[in-house]
Amino acid sequence: MKRRSVLLLIASLLVIAMTAPNLGATVSNQAIADAITELDVQRARTLLDKADPDSPSLAFERARLAVYLGDCDSAQAIASAPTLRATPEGSSLLELAKRCAGATAGSVVVDDVKAGLWIRLQDEADRALVPFIVDVSVRARERIGRDLGVDLPRPLRIDLVRDLFSLSQVSGLPLEAAETTGTVAVARWGRITMVSPRATALGYPWEDTLAHEITHLMLSRATRDRAPLWLQEGVAKREESRWREPRPFDAALDHSEVARAALLSGRSVGVDKIGPSIAMLPTPEAASIAFSEVTSFMNYWIEQNGNAALALLLRDLKGLASEDPSAAMRSVTGYDLPAWIARWQVFLREREPNPESGEGSVQASRDLARRIRLGDLAYERGHAALAALHHDLAAKEMPQEPSLRYRAARARLALGDEAAAQAALGEPKDVRSLHGGWFALHGRGLRTEDPVAAQRAFGLGVSVDPLAEDVACQGQARRPVPPGTAPRSAPVPPDERWRALCESVRNPLAN
Repeated sequence: MKRRSVLLLIASLLVIAMTAPNLGATVSNQAIADAITELDVQRARTLLDKADPDSPSLAFERARLAVYLGDCDSAQAIASAPTLRATPEGSSLLELAKRCAGATAGSVVVDDVKAGLWIRLQDEADRALVPFIVDVSVRARERIGRDLGVDLPRPLRIDLVRDLFSLSQVSGLPLEAAETTGTVAVARWGRITMVSPRATALGYPWEDTLAHEITHLMLSRATRDRAPLWLQEGVAKREESRWREPRPFDAALDHSEVARAALLSGRSVGVDKIGPSIAMLPTPEAASIAFSEVTSFMNYWIEQNGNAALALLLRDLKGLASEDPSAAMRSVTGYDLPAWIARWQVFLREREPNPESGEGSVQASRDLARRIRLGDLAYERGHAALAALHHDLAAKEMPQEPSLRYRAARARLALGDEAAAQAALGEPKDVRSLHGGWFALHGRGLRTEDPVAAQRAFGLGVSVDPLAEDVACQGQARRPVPPGTAPRSAPVPPDERWRALCESVRNPLAN
């Protein structure tokens, strides 16, 4: 009887063991998911290699890891399995992988092992930008990492795409959202996807944009992707210019003043009400206000609590079991999120208004717009004297607009008058914003007397509009000549990477 009882007990334990949840597998799945979210792809690979290769529950993580690695073809193959694509998560991932694979077919990958960068170029013509992207990425990664106490695993992966459509295809951001808010870069799926500066007429501040997205990746790693959007965007906006030396016009936009004006006028978006993404807000104005609000809020919070409190907040967010960040804020500071928002709003209301803050706008009259257009047409057809006449008048009407001073100066250069060109250009104190062409010609004027300042000016030009000929060629663009006249040659910069950039702009079909 005793022997029979023992046998029954053993049989019962076997049944329980066979039917109970596999706790080891559950822990393993979560560990793999966490490793991917924290961008530790090597650890994720190691864990997946040890796991059951036929486990349906791990197929999704294998496909997700492939997306994080930029291997959209493999992600598509894995997610195409019937058992996976039958689930909502698998179906969504499969659709992303298909679009990404299509958009990146034929792309060129530059793998800089020494710098820890993996850069995929949708357009071969952007290859000359790679050394500049590497330089910014390495410097920004190091400085922002020190600020946040985070180290990004190597390599940092960047997709440089042609346009907003490709940005949407590779990242999954809805195209309409990108078009509405003017989004040019996103940090999703463990990678940065960024539109090439050649996609816009005057470029855009791509260096700070890249630093902004690097910050997003670091915050995702530090918090296991549990940082709320207001913290993500507020800290990223704060960090996007801290990796470099201060530049002219950095302080042109007072985020707290924008937030104050929105609060008092009833146009506030709300720090905790911006939804899943600022890029998905309904209007560009709403996106601009939201950026200023979260930037002002996080600057205020850090000023009140210090950088050490920010690092502690990130660690607490990583350990949260819920999506509510108030518990972490209360743990670090004694106040929850609503209390901090209320205190920040009091700070905004008590600020002295700054009527001169904001980005400003260029309101050109119809006559001024006509004069600018006539000057452009004259310049393009090689009639430099006529172009100089129109652009001089335009620059006198709006003397702080750098694009008009630049036009007047390049027309003088086409006439061979260097001194008049520099006089028309003016000094940095004479202009209101950062313009690539203006700083390229400013650097050209400084080359002899102050080479260091000249290189600094050239760098400012590249930071916003690297693929304009004057910028890429350090103020030595080929000037148009009248019809029937032999074209003029122009020198190239002596530095190797600048020379490659200049030549790629002058001969785009050679790439």
